[in-house]
Amino acid sequence: MSFPTNGVYMIKNVGRDLMLGLKDNNTAEGTPIQGFVRNGTVAQQWVIKRQEQPGSFSSMSVSIQSNNKGFNGNGYFAAVSDDSDEPIIYTKHASIIDLVGHVDDTFTMSFTLGNKNLVLSIPSGRYNEVKLENFVQGSARQQWEFIRVSNLQK
Repeated sequence: MSFPTNGVYMIKNVGRDLMLGLKDNNTAEGTPIQGFVRNGTVAQQWVIKRQEQPGSFSSMSVSIQSNNKGFNGNGYFAAVSDDSDEPIIYTKHASIIDLVGHVDDTFTMSFTLGNKNLVLSIPSGRYNEVKLENFVQGSARQQWEFIRVSNLQK
């Protein structure tokens, strides 16, 4: 497995074949993060930066910021509370994400300071909300692929 290096990425939900996106490309506090068909817009671009956190061979800590206004990131996503079925929203408050790698180069994502059993998911096939969900081994709706778009700006 190869972890993403610092750069700009699109993040694809493997099970739903949807991209992680900022709803309506809106950077207002509390805007929902959604799964959306791939359209290549900046609303689906995320700045990944490795963080100096203790990790292991199978996990890594990163910050993930919206690339909406460029400048190597300008806002984050977070959950309102550390509970299952909690929607993921846009916020100006930084949070660190733990990536746990799988042999197929996909990852599960959880918040470093949260319950490690709660991971990002698109649980419904009918709705495109990104939520926290209790980890289920092998669930494709909880697995994410990182597709590199570009390097960080200098």
